[in-house]
Amino acid sequence: MLPNLSINYRKYLKYKFFNSLFTGVGTGSYVTQYNPIGIMEIAIISIIFTCFSILIALYYQKLMYKRYFFIVALFVEIVMALWICCYLFFGISHEIALLIYMCRSITFVFGDFLSRCETYLFKKPKIFTLIDYNRQMGLIIGMIFAVVFYNILNNQYAIFDNNTLVYYIHFVLILIQVIIIMNLIDSFKKVRR
Repeated sequence: MLPNLSINYRKYLKYKFFNSLFTGVGTGSYVTQYNPIGIMEIAIISIIFTCFSILIALYYQKLMYKRYFFIVALFVEIVMALWICCYLFFGISHEIALLIYMCRSITFVFGDFLSRCETYLFKKPKIFTLIDYNRQMGLIIGMIFAVVFYNILNNQYAIFDNNTLVYYIHFVLILIQVIIIMNLIDSFKKVRR
């Protein structure tokens, strides 16, 4: 049986910040990574994952507990880390592009679930304000970082190829992803009965 969990809100807010920082830093990189995938493949995968999200919606009432929220959130973050590692080790190919698209589809499907769970689990409006503030700050700082990072690679190292630029920023993304996972784990603690 799974243990009951409590949430450390301060650490959870750090998790949300770094989660959005990741999104901000990675903004735009997926366009380059999806190039090897055919448009029909994207449509078929999208249909499959949309059907999968309907299935998850049928089980919301059973999943709206802190322990399941934690398990799903950790699963999503591990999926993100795995595809980044595959991309860094194997580069971009048709197979890796499909893997990235499927993994990101998994995160979108469960992301909807996690957003709804946040609404249920965090009942205080002040917490929502802080979550949204951290989310927006993470996005803005991440996008600014990406612009500066790409600018440095352009001007200091004469790297202009989008595939190469995107590859290098994924070293930053895997570091952020490790921080995300650590903060998520720190946000949830077992409750003694």
